[in-house]
Amino acid sequence: MRTHIKTTNFESGSAVKTLVEEKLVLPAEKLLESLNNKADIIFDVELAKITRHHKEGKIWRCEINLDLPRIKNILRAGALGESLEEAVNLVKSKLEREIKKYKDKSKKKDREMIREIKYKL
Repeated sequence: MRTHIKTTNFESGSAVKTLVEEKLVLPAEKLLESLNNKADIIFDVELAKITRHHKEGKIWRCEINLDLPRIKNILRAGALGESLEEAVNLVKSKLEREIKKYKDKSKKKDREMIREIKYKL
C-alpha cells in the first residue's frame, strides 16, 4: 500500500504523520490485508485547516481517497472537526464503512460467478 499525506494551510510534523499512520493507515491495512499482496493500493490523505483567521469551530478537514482494484471509482471519506484528531477519528469510521461495503460487493460478485459456473456444469 502506497501512502501519500498532503497538508494544507498548516505545517506538518512527525506527530501528524504518526497520527495518520496509527489511526488511518494501519486499520485500513488490516481490513484490506487479503488484497494488499495482490494489488497496488494507493492511500491518499489530505489534512487541511479550512481557514487561517478562524480559531474556533469546525475548521479542520480530513479527506481520504482510496484507489482499490476491481472498482472504477475511488473510495472516498471526508469529515470536518473542531480539532485535527476529531476530524481523523470521524473519517476513520466513515472509511471503515466504505471498505466493508466494497468487500461485501466483491464477495457477492464472486459468489454470483461461482453460481453461474455451477449451473452451467
